[in-house]
Amino acid sequence: MYRISLDTNVLVDYYLGREPGCSACVDIINLAQGKHALYVAALSLKDVYYLVGATLKRLQRQESGSLSQADAEACNEIAWSCVRHAMDIALVTNTGSRECFDAFVLRALHNDFEDNLMLASARSAEADFIVIGDERLLAQSPVAALAPETMVKLLQAEKRR
Repeated sequence: MYRISLDTNVLVDYYLGREPGCSACVDIINLAQGKHALYVAALSLKDVYYLVGATLKRLQRQESGSLSQADAEACNEIAWSCVRHAMDIALVTNTGSRECFDAFVLRALHNDFEDNLMLASARSAEADFIVIGDERLLAQSPVAALAPETMVKLLQAEKRR
């Protein structure tokens, strides 16, 4: 059984259907459920909520030229549902003082505090892999980092065994 930490953008791609990447994210979640442990950093959940809601509102404004109160509330409800779903499929990892300190230590490898918090959270959870789409972070992660497409290949190979 693998312990797989999902980056914020993996979840956002999944919920918003963003390509490239959405198909691989769907496959990861489908292949991992019931066989492997999925993890998500607590701080990612707030970003999922914000990014899903803001994106849906922006798309509605583009489509209709405005955003009604009912549309805004519907977008917020969808964002809440995405967070709930993430909590249903993945264990939520802590992002506390230990992870904040670790993020500073990781600065020498990667100079992005938010990414480092997510990495520190994955390390605290003793994740085997972290699934991320950021090319630079893939090369610098202290946790075995895989692009979504590579994670799918690994899970498919595991399934065939």
